[in-house]
Amino acid sequence: MKRIFIVRHGRTEWNLESRFQGANGDSPLLESSKKDCEDLAVFLDKFDFAAIYTSPIRRARVTAELTLSHTKKYGKAPIVDDEDFREVGFGDWEGLTRTQVKTAYPELFDALIHRRDDPRLLAFGIEKFTAARKRFKAGIIHRLQTVSDGQNILIFSHGSISQLGIKALTGNEHLTSLKNTSTSIIQTSDDQHFDIAAYNEAAYLENVDSKGSTTLI
Repeated sequence: MKRIFIVRHGRTEWNLESRFQGANGDSPLLESSKKDCEDLAVFLDKFDFAAIYTSPIRRARVTAELTLSHTKKYGKAPIVDDEDFREVGFGDWEGLTRTQVKTAYPELFDALIHRRDDPRLLAFGIEKFTAARKRFKAGIIHRLQTVSDGQNILIFSHGSISQLGIKALTGNEHLTSLKNTSTSIIQTSDDQHFDIAAYNEAAYLENVDSKGSTTLI
């Protein structure tokens, strides 16, 4: 059995302001996220990881570096950038608030938050959700080839792409949004079929946002 631990990055300024923050938008982690990374580090120290990857987007990489710096095991472990774990691209809507988009484009906003591909979304440069799902799934399967049975992989990524990717890997289409600095664990015995061992785990955090903090449901 191989296990993949998928961590959503810490909460950022744009998360707090309910702004769309995708592959081409970014904002700094909140000061409170630093404590969350410390809490996450204590949790991750309970496990052994054969490889560690991160989305190259700054908020994910900073979360990875900050978290691992507080661990006892992984302070000097290499962190490999992987484009497959980048967030979904929100095109022209990067940096806009939920309210702005919902007011201007109510129908498209509904399609977006329910992850329905719509040709009209493409006109705004928004990545197709089906393509994003395939990208993340392919990245997971590719990285699994580098580890042996019984080993674990750790990935720092983003809310929307992780949710979509885990749906694609497991076939579970009922998964809800992921909290910042949460961990989801999927497992496989053949690198092709996946089960969820944990989803949106955040009990290790001292302060958990019960309302979540993702721009999409």
